[in-house]
Parts: sequence; C-alpha cells; structure tokens
Amino acid sequence: MSPNNLIFAPGRYVPISSFTSLDGTSSFADIKVNPKLLAALTESEATIKAARYTDKKVEFLEVEQVDFYRGLVRIQSATAGIYTIVTEKLNNDFPIVTNWNAALNGGRGGPQACGTDGIGVLRLHEETGEREVELPLQDNDIASPYYYRTDAYALFAGEKGGEHQRTPAYECYIGETYSVVRVTDEAALKLSDEVMKLTGYPVIFRHPGTALDELEGVPAFQLVHGRIAGQGEHRSMVSYILPPEWSRTPEARYPALFSGFYDQNENVFANVGPALLNVLGLTLLDTGKGAVGIIWNGGGSFGTRTMHGSVYENLDDLFLTAIEQFAVDGNAIVTVGGSRGGITSLIAAGNPNSSVYSVRYAICYNVPLAFGKPFKEMLNPTCPICWRAVCEDTGYKYAWQPGWQDADGRSAVNLFFTTLLGTDDMELIASERSPASNQIIHALKSKGTKVWLTHGTHDAYTSSWLSFEWADRARRHGVDVRHEIGYRYGHNNCTDPFQSAKTCLAALLNQVDLPIEGIWHYRRASEVQEEWERSELFEPTHQPVFVEAPKIAVVGLPILLIVYGEPGMEYELILHPSSEVEWAEPVVLMAGTMSQLEGYRTTFSFEKTVQIVSEQIRPGLYEYRLLFRRNGSEKWENTAVYCPHPGFEGQATLTVTKDIPNFASNEWLEQTTKHAIGWGLSEA
Repeated sequence: MSPNNLIFAPGRYVPISSFTSLDGTSSFADIKVNPKLLAALTESEATIKAARYTDKKVEFLEVEQVDFYRGLVRIQSATAGIYTIVTEKLNNDFPIVTNWNAALNGGRGGPQACGTDGIGVLRLHEETGEREVELPLQDNDIASPYYYRTDAYALFAGEKGGEHQRTPAYECYIGETYSVVRVTDEAALKLSDEVMKLTGYPVIFRHPGTALDELEGVPAFQLVHGRIAGQGEHRSMVSYILPPEWSRTPEARYPALFSGFYDQNENVFANVGPALLNVLGLTLLDTGKGAVGIIWNGGGSFGTRTMHGSVYENLDDLFLTAIEQFAVDGNAIVTVGGSRGGITSLIAAGNPNSSVYSVRYAICYNVPLAFGKPFKEMLNPTCPICWRAVCEDTGYKYAWQPGWQDADGRSAVNLFFTTLLGTDDMELIASERSPASNQIIHALKSKGTKVWLTHGTHDAYTSSWLSFEWADRARRHGVDVRHEIGYRYGHNNCTDPFQSAKTCLAALLNQVDLPIEGIWHYRRASEVQEEWERSELFEPTHQPVFVEAPKIAVVGLPILLIVYGEPGMEYELILHPSSEVEWAEPVVLMAGTMSQLEGYRTTFSFEKTVQIVSEQIRPGLYEYRLLFRRNGSEKWENTAVYCPHPGFEGQATLTVTKDIPNFASNEWLEQTTKHAIGWGLSEA
C-alpha cells in the first residue's frame, strides 16, 4: 500500500480512529477518537493500542495516555509512518465473504457459502487510494459467440444446466448467491474510515453467521455481510447494517433503509454502501436514533434486472430476517435506488401479495420502465445502450446484429424477455411482469406506499414518456407520487437519491408523515462545463418542449423520434443537410398537432414514431431543427438553444452512415452516450 492513500489493515483489529500520517519530527501525537466510543470501551475494560504502518510492516504500540473526556489518545510518534488507534475488543471477520470457492469444479470455481475467493478483485488504487475493480469476466475471443467466460468459470454451477451452461437463463443468473469480486481488507476499511470520519463510529465487518448476542450493544456500525436470502431453489445475497448500540429488546424497533443493485460486494463496498451508510450516519447525528441498512444484489450480478418471479419470495425472506432477527419495524421501510436499483426499489415496494412487510417511501431514480412493446421500439440508436443490455443479459455477444437468432430460432429481443421475465408474451409482461405493470401499482396502493419518481430527459437507456405515463397512471390508482423531471440530465440525477432517502428516513425516525406529491421541474443551472452538473428548480409556464432523437443513424435501420410538448401545439422536426452533403434537400421527419392524451396530465403531450432511415437520405452530417407553435399563438418558435453537452456551440446533429456499427461495443457507446444523454433539443 502506498502512503498516499493512508489506509492499511492492522490485522483483524478495527481502526477506531482515522488514519494519520506522521513525519516523525514530534515525540508524541494526539489522535482523535469518538469520546462515546472510548467511554464504551473503557466500561468493557478494553485495551487500547496504536497500530503503525512503516516500510510495508504493521507494528502495535502501547499508548501513552487516554483522555476520555476530550477523546484524545496520545502515542509515541518519533518514527515516521501511518498511525491508527485499535482495540483488542473489536475485530473484523476478514477476509470478506464472497460465497465463491475457486477450487470447485476442477478449478473453474463455484458458489459455496462463506467462501472468500473471487473471479475479480475490488481494491484501492495504489497511488490514488480510490476504489477500483478488476474483473476478467467478459469473453474477448471474437470467435466465441458468448459474452461471458463460461469456459473458464463455472458461473452457473449448482444451478440449472450444471457447470457447462454458457449463458444466463430465466431464474439462473451470474452471481445469484455469490459475488464475482473479492474485496481487499484495505478496500473494506476505506468504507469504515469514511463512516468514522462522518460519525465517529467505525464499521465492523461480521461473518454472515455471527450470533445475534455478539452483535448487541456494540459501540459501532456492524455489517453482517454475505447472507443467503430465500428458502427455495432460487436464492440471492444480502447484507445488513446495524447501528451503534443495536439492541433486540422488545421496545427496540428500527426503521430500515433498503437498496439493491448488481454484484453484492461492489454494491456494499463501492456503489451503494458508501452512500447508504452516509444516510444512516447523518440521520443518526441529526435525530440521535439509529436505523438498519439492507443491501441486496437483486437476484444476481449479471443477466438479471430484478424482474424474475423468485425475487418476491427472496424479498419476503430477507425482510422477515430483518424483522425477526435484526429488530426492524416491517412497516417502516424506505427503498432507494437508481437505474436497475430504481427497478429494485419499485419492485420491493410493490411486492404483490406480500404480508411480511410494507414500504412507506419508495425512491426510484431513472427507472427503465420499458419492457415489452416499448422496449422493442427503443432498440435503435435513439436509446443506444439497449442493444448492449440485450447482449449482457442473453449472454450472446453478437445478439445486436440485425436478424440474429439463437439455436432455437428465437430473436434476440424475445430471448432477452424470456431470460429476464420468463415469457415473451407482450400482454403478460405489460399486465404482470414489467416493473411498470398495474400489478405493482395496485400493491403500492394497498400498502400505502408513497413513490418519489425522478428521471432525466434524453436518457440513453429509455424514453421519457414512460415516466410521465407511469406517474399519471399511478396517481389515477390512488398512489401518492412526487414526479421530478430533470431536463437534459439523461441517465444522471437532477437531485440526489440518497439525500431524498435521508429526508424520508428522518421522517420515519421523527414519526412525521412526509407529503410526496407534485410535479417538480429541474434544469441545468449553468451551461459552463465546470458547473454543468448543478441543478436548479424552476416553474415553467408551459410544459417545456424537447426532442429525443439519435446522434447516429444507419441507412435501412430504424430510429425512434419523440417530440414532447402540450396539447394543441403544432410542430415540425426537420433534418437539414450540412454543406458536406451534396444535392440533399431538408427532410421533414415529423409534423403535426399534438392531441390531448387519454390518462395523462392535461398540460402534457407527445408524439413518437419509429421510422426506417430511407436510402434517399444520403450519408453525411445533418442538423436537427424543431419548429413549434403553441395553441393560440401565431408565432412559430425554433428551439435549438439548449443541447445536451456543456460548451457545445451549434445545432444538434445527426450523422447518417451506411455502415452498421457494433451496437454493443465500447466504441459505439463512446460515440453516442457522452454524459449518458442522446441528442435532443430542449427549451429547458
């Protein structure tokens, strides 16, 4: 470990102070420790020590003095090195559990409870100290049709199909009960160090089978990591975070903050865990009350989007464990997540027929609500990431190619639906299997769940109309919805989902009923690149007009075009050739008058079309232009002012080509998804 990142592993001891670099010029140094933590350790007669990291070796030193009142521990510091304070009373269960054993199946590995191996590794960068993941899972052999290295790793061993299964299948995904990456001790300790700097309390990493009486009354956050959720054939992986001084006494009932995403170790130690622990820590500081955190892998690391049938039984099981073993109040739960995590948050809240738990607030950001017919119309360059998702989830790297079929004659999109949802029946997907289904909405209504739905326009994953439609439909069914729209935010967040989670969790802790309602509009606060991520709330006099359209189009293949506005608005979306395209005339892509859409808010409308790029459109560079005239106005307006990228000068452009690119390649995504936003013009 480089001294630059200031984190080392003092054996299994839990650091109870931050890591401090000392240059050896002073004989003594005082290191700050949370006074409450020191007092609790003193009551238990715990021994306090200093750990020093020098020349890649760890030494343990006696401390000179402990000032319990001010929370200072004095140490000898004449030797340069990195120092932290530890106690023999608090120990981590290292190495971190993955539930993967690399020795199984002839060295191809396989799931095994409490295994600690990994296919990849989550570690700290040697120079910067930032988290990084190395995962040699993707098959880069161009002759192989498979997306994952199932020749080298028994990713499905013990599941359907046995060790020779090459691709994901319905209810059989990569990383269901194991994590594909092991976590270094230092990467785990970084999570603890961040929480300690915020709250004064470290995180102790616990074995999944730790006895409950060992967890009670501990003056630290505790992460019970790597438990298996579910009682049937199809299970998943979950971790629980307990607050300092956690108790199982009858009067102790804790609200819970839940989130689920992809691979469990990446979830806990990189993607979700830091933000979720930040919320738990801040609400503890603000209210003086603790809450339990729950982090779930949503049914697998890869191949699933948390929509297969067993997830509901798994959710019941993991929440039943939270209620019966970890003293969670089953009616005081907040779910939070974005993207696939937004699907997980929504599905966890809308678990049909569950009597185990109910979610009070579901915070769902940038949810890809399109499955079934809407997804089919997005499989083109307007939503450029969709084909990559098909390849990832079916496990076939060339599934993006026009006309591709599997060995059974199924198209790529039908195989995609069957892998995720167990069916390619469009009506069944719409009514029951999709996260946008009425079945989910009815469950939200029956449980009294309030939904905080946020999305960005110009999202490379999905179309905006789906969020408008879902919010309005849910309201018609009696669900309280706060709908936040971030114009030109794409798959990024116009507000912070975990700040929203903190607001909701604090309301539960303070026993306040939080109103979740209204339509909230956000825009970029500045077009300057350095400030482009800042948001500002605004109140438009009309629904802002915007267009979702591709940056690149291929002659002979489809594109999706959507114009958004309000009822009665006339519009023309025109493609103007640049000077490099000879003998080309402007092309009217869309034109008409917007109607009042049944079931939608009266101030909103849109028109969409999927059309094949005609051979009459010559390859080259074009400019989009949108003309519109609001109902009752005589003036046509040209909204080409705001385009998706900071510092952009000029019109939004479309490049037309005859060559078919690899729609699942990194090069394609780099060309089309900068800032995760597809082209489009916008008033806001």
